[in-house]
Amino acid sequence: MARMMLRRLRWRRAGAGELETIVARLEQWPAEAGGAARHMFALSVIENQGVGSVRLASDDQRWAAAVVFPNRLVVPCGDASAIEEAGSPGRRWRLLIGDVAAGDAVLRHTPPDPALIVHDQRFFLVDPERVPPANVLPDPGLRRAEAADLDALARLAVQLHVDDRFGPDPGRVGWRGYRQRLEGTVRQGLAYCVGPVGAPVFKLERSVSSRRWGVQLAGIVTAPDVRGQGIARGAVAAAVRAALAEGPLRRRISLHVRADNPAAHKAYFAAGFEDREAWRLAVRS
Repeated sequence: MARMMLRRLRWRRAGAGELETIVARLEQWPAEAGGAARHMFALSVIENQGVGSVRLASDDQRWAAAVVFPNRLVVPCGDASAIEEAGSPGRRWRLLIGDVAAGDAVLRHTPPDPALIVHDQRFFLVDPERVPPANVLPDPGLRRAEAADLDALARLAVQLHVDDRFGPDPGRVGWRGYRQRLEGTVRQGLAYCVGPVGAPVFKLERSVSSRRWGVQLAGIVTAPDVRGQGIARGAVAAAVRAALAEGPLRRRISLHVRADNPAAHKAYFAAGFEDREAWRLAVRS
């Protein structure tokens, strides 16, 4: 009797002809949060850049995808057992973001690293019917960030780096790195803040801003000396209302937050978010 050869799953680059299939699978993936909602980052990358950064691992029963930016980011999606067999879609990454099953499947193939920090997070999604109007939860003055805000925004980013346990204070070098990244975000109109020009005391960003897939909020942080005043709660609600006002396709609004940050959870619940599922974030500090 001929011996059957078992083919091990391996990652491969996605082809341009597979774009529609990849989008449909991610959009329709069965999940409590909804495939299009939980995969909005991956879907927005494909929308903006095509499938050049997408890797696939599949057989007749299983299918997984990953957005890979070498030396920067990996976003695993799909069947965790396919990821488990195929291994890590990228050997070098600084940040991993995804649902727990897919993220942990990648982490099991990640060699021990003292610089690796793994976070338990929650994936939150807005219920548009629960978003409070401005007369109930007023806007504290959320505005689009300007170039003059960059120094202060970078300081807030460093504060978030420490608050969210990404590692110790990265110092001046880390501040410059955050400032450089934020410069592009401000230029694209995706950074928002509260406070005087040049001295904002609150920051949030849109890591996704897609007319088709929705909005994801990220980088939310309040300066320590003004915490407890309701700024974050009001600003996040204002950001949600603004996204909803942009049209019916912006009704998917998400964020992910540290699982052990009840103060942030309370602020996001007040702004209309609901806790939908466990999430994974890992960073090499």
